[in-house]
Amino acid sequence: MKSNLNTKYIFAFWASVIIISAISLTSFASKKVPVQPTMPDLLGITERMTYSVHYGFLNLGTVILEEIRDTTYQKKPVYYSRTIIRSNPSIPFVGRKERHFHSIFAHNDTTAYGLNFWTDSIHDNEYLDTRYIFDYDKGMVYIYDFEVLTDSLALDGPADSGPTLHLITRLYAGLNARKNYPIYISNERGDVDMQYTSTIDKIESEAFGGKVDAYYSHGNANVKGPFGFSGAYKAWHKTNDSRIPLEAHVRVWVGNVRVKLQKYEKF
Repeated sequence: MKSNLNTKYIFAFWASVIIISAISLTSFASKKVPVQPTMPDLLGITERMTYSVHYGFLNLGTVILEEIRDTTYQKKPVYYSRTIIRSNPSIPFVGRKERHFHSIFAHNDTTAYGLNFWTDSIHDNEYLDTRYIFDYDKGMVYIYDFEVLTDSLALDGPADSGPTLHLITRLYAGLNARKNYPIYISNERGDVDMQYTSTIDKIESEAFGGKVDAYYSHGNANVKGPFGFSGAYKAWHKTNDSRIPLEAHVRVWVGNVRVKLQKYEKF
């Protein structure tokens, strides 16, 4: 069992990538204005999104947001999602790394919120190495390392550890609105401040074969990340009815990390 400072920094980095992917993460011949999606609209889509993560010309790896599935939790109908992150095995001193981020969540009329979040380090054959349980009745988040309770933090409303953000951002992309959402990672609470706009940019999309229209947003992810991660970001969502997250740029101490949609699958 490996639970040391290095492991925590690696987790913090990839958790930051997940959050930024989630934050990021069509041109129309007519003048029709796309309909703003609702949470039931988004949960009714069966889709899988694969993103590349680059620092300059260096390919750091891929992020895969798998299709959301129905499940039950504490005898109630809820949803399950899994995000897979794989490092580029050719990167010196990193090699092959693969982490799975699991989330059980629910939603109300305006947002999604986490119930149970856990991670697996596949490359080390370590499972359930981190778990966050959100207890809204008691107003607490319980944090576990390898299923041993190690900490607890106050909880005062809907929150998550990152994965549901890719749904939440899609609700507001294209509006002129500002939203804030609490995130619990690295044994701390942070906040993502999101500024949405109706500004439309033309961006290159590998997933959709060329230039597409995309709503621009920006903000700051106030989470603790290594490598000088400041949290400032820019993001673009496709201007279709489901507001697909296309691209995000996040600043670290040496420059920008780019997360771009490579492949979009709808089933």
